[in-house]
Amino acid sequence: MEVCVQTRQEQTRERQSLGKTLKAQAAHLFGQYRIVLRALVHPGVPWYAKLVCGCAALYVASPIQLIPNFIPIIGQLDDVLVIGLSIKFLKRFIPAAVLEECQHVPPPLAKSDIRLDISQK
Repeated sequence: MEVCVQTRQEQTRERQSLGKTLKAQAAHLFGQYRIVLRALVHPGVPWYAKLVCGCAALYVASPIQLIPNFIPIIGQLDDVLVIGLSIKFLKRFIPAAVLEECQHVPPPLAKSDIRLDISQK
């Protein structure tokens, strides 16, 4: 009986660690997507790189895709592939300083973060 309990506990730990790994990878992919979007509007990025970034962003956001997202695993893998290839393209054809700037721009403030300080005079 103890053997079954230990294996269940180990299985639970493995699931939890897998869940954390998937969340970390999803967060990394979302960060890469943000870099593509920032490069799309940056003035130091050449027009052809903006074209690739725009096409990649539209492909991921579009409901019409080569492999639809409702197909489990494969549907999301094509999005990952498109974003990965666009990041490689950006790294190759954008100056390093511009890419570094796109990677380290802080996210915009949410409306709830903005507080007006109205002092009475």
